[in-house]
Formats: sequence, structure tokens, C-alpha cells
Amino acid sequence: MSTATPVLFLIFNRPDHTRRVFERIREAKPSQLFISADGPREHVASDPENCRLARQIAGQVDWPCELNLNFSDRNLGCRRAVQSGIDWFFGHVEAGIILEDDCLPSASFFTYCTDMLRHHADDERVMHISGSNPATGACCRTGSDYVFSRFSFIWGWATWRRAWKQYNDTFTGLEEYQADITRMSSLLVQDTTACRYLLDKFQRTRDGEIDTWDYGWFYTILTRGGWCATPTVNLIENIGFDHTATHTSFSFRKPERVQASLSGPIRHPAGMVRSESIEQAFFKNSQKGYWGLMMRRLAPGLFFKTRVQVSKPATYKPALPAWMYFRQKPVQNWG
Repeated sequence: MSTATPVLFLIFNRPDHTRRVFERIREAKPSQLFISADGPREHVASDPENCRLARQIAGQVDWPCELNLNFSDRNLGCRRAVQSGIDWFFGHVEAGIILEDDCLPSASFFTYCTDMLRHHADDERVMHISGSNPATGACCRTGSDYVFSRFSFIWGWATWRRAWKQYNDTFTGLEEYQADITRMSSLLVQDTTACRYLLDKFQRTRDGEIDTWDYGWFYTILTRGGWCATPTVNLIENIGFDHTATHTSFSFRKPERVQASLSGPIRHPAGMVRSESIEQAFFKNSQKGYWGLMMRRLAPGLFFKTRVQVSKPATYKPALPAWMYFRQKPVQNWG
């Protein structure tokens, strides 16, 4: 059975990873496949051959399919290559699924994304459909097949043109959130260090110190008041934690493995309600884990680029003192 939803496959210089993910795409048989490839880096001798081998998968499409190719002759870097690839994709389609070359989907990922894109197509509050979940243990008692949050996990995801056209890669308004960090905590988690960590990432990405596109998308969703749907089981295995990776060659956190598939009609949540405990779990498992945040609480000046201002309205919840975190339950037990 073929997948009616268009698929964008973002590739670069990892032919082995590319083949593994392509095999899953082949099993899904999308009727429209878009492949966007960044070009080789001039200073890396192995890039031209590896990029050529990765691009050969375009010749392996052996099912009825409209194939579209966007191959760059020069290296654009992670941020520009992915952003321009997604721009190109949504210049042709209204909604679609996006996979990078290290995101190995489970069997039900494509059906899940297709159903979710249809169900939420006309609700402009929903901007992002995630395929991965870094904290499934925090979601096991929800009674639904997905939860809503502000976190836009991008290891296999889907969205609409209506949402992507709002992408804010210049981080407009960032200084206002830095001037009063409680504005960011009201959008995300009630934790000043976590919010300061993200504000720092947003600034470093804006200033070109971090070559990535996804913090701009995260910032867009947060500041637009958008919602992200995350499955309660993990549908993606990240196979890119190795020496070939750009950003994930080393991590203190183990990525979740594919645990399950979804079958039958999707069970929808009763409403769009944020769970503070789930979002805390999402942050700690996807951004900085326990020790990473602990070090930043104890010595923020060593890690953060800029100072931020913290006002304290009556409803404000300050972060716990560092010593209290030794008494907290592990994030996997939060529910």
C-alpha cells in the first residue's frame, strides 16, 4: 500500500545511513518523493565520493512515484541546506513528511503522520507533528496516542505549508524575552535555567555560532503560540550517533530506540492541555540532561553568552536551589 502524503528526504554525505532510511521509505512507497542534498565541503576529501554515493539512492526508486531532486553543487551547511530544502518542498506541496538521513522510522510512522496531517489540517494552532518521543515513560498514562506540547522534535516529523511559512530564522523579538525571562518560562517550563539555556541557544544560532535550523523552528512555534503533537510511543530511531554526525557524534543522553508502532484509529487527547511534568521530561531528555543543567545552575557564567533579567510577579515559580535537585525523582518516573 502506497503513502499518499509527500515525503522529503534530506541527505548529505552518509551513504550507509541513507540506504537504511531509504529502505523504510521504499516500503512506504510514497506517491511523491522529494530528495534534497547538500553539496560536499571543500576541505573534506571524502565528501565528493560520499555525497555521490548517497545521491545514488535516487536511482533506486522502483515504485510508481513522482520523483523530485534538489542537489546542491556547493556546500550550504546544515542550517541553510535544510532550511532551503524545506522551502523547496513546500513550494510544491501543502503538507508533508520530513526525514533526515539518520532518522529510521518504524512501520507505522508514515500512517501516523498522514492521519495526523489530515486531522489537524484546518487547526492553525497545530504547527508540528513529531515522530520521536525522548521521554515515553512520562506519557504512558495519558490514555491517548499523542500529547500536545511546545517541543518540536525533528527526528522524523511532518507539518504544513501554512505553518512553515511562519518560520522565523532571524529570531525577531528575542531581546524582549531576554529582557524578561519569565515571558519565556510562561511559554515553556517553569525553570529559569532551562529557559536561559534555550535563550542562549536561540541567540547563538541567530548569531551564526551554531549551524542549525531547528532552533529557529522551535522559536517560531514558541512565540507563535503553536502546538506540537508528540506520539506517546517512539516511532523513530536515530542511527546517527557516530563519528559521521554533524551534531550528534557524542551525547550524554541515550536516544530512545523504536519501542512500538501505533495501530488502529488514533486516540486523540481530550483537549490541548499542557502538562508541566511531561514538558520537564521532554526538556531534560532532549536538550540538557540532569548533570548538564546542574552545572549551568552552579556556574551560569561559564556557559551562557548573555545575561538575562528576571522579574518576579506573584505567580512566578523560581528554579529550585541546586541542592534540592539531588532529591528529585528521575525524569523517567514523572507522570
